[in-house]
Amino acid sequence: MTLDEYYFADPRLVLVPIEHLGATGMTGAFAALVAERAGWSPATVALFDAGFARYWERSTSLARRTATWPPPRRRHVAVVGRPHDVRPWVQLLNTSAWLVYASDLDPVLSDAEFFAFLLAHGDWMAHTGEVTFAAVRGAAWWLERSEEECAAFAAAAARSTRPDAAAWQALADALPWLRQLGHETLRPPRVVSPRRAIPGTGLLVPRALEAEPPRLAERWTAVAHDALAGYRAAWRATDAAAVRDLSAWLAASAPPLLVTGAGGEVLWEPDAPERLGPLRTALEQADGVAVRAVHDDLEVVATHSAAFLAAVVDRAALPAPHPNTFQSGYTYLHATRRLVAYNLHEPGMERLHGPPLPYARAMVGARTAHEWAHLADAAGWVPRAVTGDEYARLRTDLAGALDAVIAAAPTAIRRVTEEDLLALAADGCAGAALARLTLTRMPDYRANLVARHFLGDTERETYVRHNIRSLRAEYPPPLLWRMLIRYLFEYQYLGSGLGMTRVADPRAYFLHSTFFADDFLATGALDEERFDALAAAVARLCACHEVDRARLRLPAS
Repeated sequence: MTLDEYYFADPRLVLVPIEHLGATGMTGAFAALVAERAGWSPATVALFDAGFARYWERSTSLARRTATWPPPRRRHVAVVGRPHDVRPWVQLLNTSAWLVYASDLDPVLSDAEFFAFLLAHGDWMAHTGEVTFAAVRGAAWWLERSEEECAAFAAAAARSTRPDAAAWQALADALPWLRQLGHETLRPPRVVSPRRAIPGTGLLVPRALEAEPPRLAERWTAVAHDALAGYRAAWRATDAAAVRDLSAWLAASAPPLLVTGAGGEVLWEPDAPERLGPLRTALEQADGVAVRAVHDDLEVVATHSAAFLAAVVDRAALPAPHPNTFQSGYTYLHATRRLVAYNLHEPGMERLHGPPLPYARAMVGARTAHEWAHLADAAGWVPRAVTGDEYARLRTDLAGALDAVIAAAPTAIRRVTEEDLLALAADGCAGAALARLTLTRMPDYRANLVARHFLGDTERETYVRHNIRSLRAEYPPPLLWRMLIRYLFEYQYLGSGLGMTRVADPRAYFLHSTFFADDFLATGALDEERFDALAAAVARLCACHEVDRARLRLPAS
């Protein structure tokens, strides 16, 4: 599979990928490709580019002038053709993709002003994890728009055929009062008067308008419920034959997996393949399309599980899962059964309603292979291929490079991170402690050295795009150096050592899709030369491990 094929692999959408996006829109190469493969007209491409450029320029300007506006970052743009094909508002590829609709790029229906704010609103959704109040949080966008720009947005909202079009029309109706709001830095009040602050936004609401933000959020909430209900209604049809087919396959094949339900209850297991009652009860009211999707998912789990187990020379040597093994995810290694489990009620996935999310099945396959691979690593089958002295030298080299970076960091950064640096250096130096943190993540890399052999191209590519993401929400500014270690490790997923992706310029992909360039390069915490040196140091540590082919008969990667 080529990357060009990957962008169109899911028939429900076109993926405008990170590597083909810049501040002014998509690359010329992708514009030609999407015209050929998806039939996009020059006017559609022009609307995309104009809207993306406005989003980028305006968000950059707002973020530069106020800390309360999320800066832009390159994310995939998933353009869904038919509105009910994908659940509304999902942020695909682990929040690394915007979800928009083909109608949003229709030159007859839409406008660059409308598309630009869709992207800004998507950033607020990613930043806060919620949908309905994001329209209020993004009000600073409108403080500097012209009457003509607002009118263009409102006209496009009125023509919109999105499933949540009514919410955008409510936002257009709210523009007159939204544009009257104050802002701590962008529009500070000229006179002292009672104003209510909206936390985390810098927005200041005059007393006369205090009822308006919650009213708009309530309207968005109502539309959200209606849109989700409409999506579910489009797929709401049970299918007894689909349940029978799944049951018959499980009973006849007894694949090496578990099907679990609420609270992790085992609904089906291969030791009693004909005991199907609990599973049938769980599927009784499920959408038919969802049951067929579950069947397809389980076949993927079965295929990868069987392939891994066939590669194991001595299955008795596989250890039991660690008791604290995480019991959640696309699939997971069951803590007591030494089988990969698939939960019908996995939070956030709605596996019993509608079709699966785009890329979900690829992640089911990738996660299944990865979970089994962790067990191989726990067995010691991905050992170091260098001497202990050599490994210690490489670790010391990384520690020294980290200490040099910290010492050269601007005073402001050292001040913000001072307390954590003291904690890191409690038993020596901060660089050594950070190097130790790097090694704690090596089990994931070693697992990937195994898992990659069992994955198809789509699964590998999806796994990487799912895991390369912004870490800002997980690491506040005082923990900047710990975030650096996590980034340096996850950057290895893009590297040639694993060979998991075909992205032509992994470095550019990483720097511009994660806020790394903003948090480390723009602030002076690192320069590109030091980043490359640190990444290479971590890569050398990763390269010290090899799969023991006497323990695992691996297929060709």
